[in-house]
Order: sequence, then structure tokens, then C-alpha cells
Amino acid sequence: TAEHNEDHHLQVLKESETLLQAKRAELEKLKSQVTNQQQEMAALDRQLGHKKEELHLLHESMVQAKADLQEALRLGETEVAEKCNHIREVKSLLEELSIQKGELNVQISEKKTQLALIKQEIEKEEENLQVVLGQMSKHKTDFLQ
Repeated sequence: TAEHNEDHHLQVLKESETLLQAKRAELEKLKSQVTNQQQEMAALDRQLGHKKEELHLLHESMVQAKADLQEALRLGETEVAEKCNHIREVKSLLEELSIQKGELNVQISEKKTQLALIKQEIEKEEENLQVVLGQMSKHKTDFLQ
């Protein structure tokens, strides 16, 4: 009976040892899996860090681009306002010049009229002078005869 109990205990011990070996193998396998997963996690953490840095740089770039665009828009609006003011000034100047041109055209027309009258007077005076010269010449010839 003692031998049978001892055999039975040995059998139980062998089964326990086999079971223990299986559990150790399973534990090693799990440890290996955990190590692999930890390595994967570390790699994923590094990738996440890189992606966060990229996102940060892209965000900064976007903020800078937006600021640049706002500045360009502000400068453009300022330039447009300046051009509009310049256009208004030029239009005003053109209107003044147009008025002056009209006034000058009136003056020129008046001067032309005066010139025509003066020419007519000169022609009349020349005719009178010719008549006088003719009479003087006639009197001279009469006088000399």
C-alpha cells in the first residue's frame, strides 16, 4: 500500500511537474509576447511623438501662413485705398483742367473774334491809305505839271 501510495504520489508529482513545465513554457511565451508588445508600444510611442511634432510644425506653419495672408490682405487693402484716393485726386484735377480748357477755348474764341475785327480795320485803313496815296500821287502829278 505504501508503494502504491508512493507510486501514486510520484505519478501526481510527475503530472504536477509536467503541468508546471507547461505553465513555465506558457509563462515564457507570455513574457515574450509582453516584451514584443512593449517594444511595439515603444515604437508606436516614438511614431506618435513624431506625428505630434509634425502636427505642431504644420500648425505653426498654418498660423504663420494665415498671419502672412492677413498682412498681405491688409497691405492690399491699404494700397487699394491709396489708389482710390489717387484716382479721385486725378479725376478732380481732370475736372479742373476741363473747366480751364473750356475757359481758354472761350478766351481763344473771343481773341479770334477780336483778331478778325482788327484785320477788317487794318484792311479798311490800308484801303484808305491806298486812296490817300492815290490822291497824293494825283496831286503830286497835278502839282508838277
